Amino acid sequence: MGHVDPAVMIDLVEQKVRKSERERCQQHLTDCERCTAEHESWWTFLSGLAPSNLTDAPTELLNECIAIYQKPEQQLSGFQKACVLFDSFLQPLAVTGLRGTMTEARQVVVSTDDFDVHLKVSGKEFNQTVMAQLLPKGYIDVADAEIQLRVPGHAALLTRSNEFGQFTLKEVPSGPFFFLIVLPPSGNMVQFSV
Repeated sequence: MGHVDPAVMIDLVEQKVRKSERERCQQHLTDCERCTAEHESWWTFLSGLAPSNLTDAPTELLNECIAIYQKPEQQLSGFQKACVLFDSFLQPLAVTGLRGTMTEARQVVVSTDDFDVHLKVSGKEFNQTVMAQLLPKGYIDVADAEIQLRVPGHAALLTRSNEFGQFTLKEVPSGPFFFLIVLPPSGNMVQFSV
């Protein structure tokens, strides 16, 4: 027998050859090094083309995994959620203030999607001062943000932040504080109370 034809060798690898011819080809492969090398080459090549035995994950599971990493859609109203991270009246330090000194000032840290707000409220009951700073989390401009402070039963206090995001409100009456902060470039609004 001469060398095995490449088409027959492919059929042999794909197991499309009749039993009698397969036995004859296998006998030839044991005797002929050239055909054995070619058979192994076709076997390697064609086995790499075979369909995978792996199955895809269920579509429902894939969608759940993708949803984990998707950012929530921005609210259409322009309002952002804010949460209080720290309030020294609710979480007082045992002996000293945040910076290691005795203090009667209230210190609050509020977090939003775009920036944090650090507040310090000090002074007498009807003549308090609120010093604060907007600290951006990314590349947003917090300069010239409009800040409104409302205390129930009193007129609203208005101010704007400076180039560093700092602002001060003086002669603030006591009571719960309701802040509304509007960022000028985007018009995004944050409202929170402390």
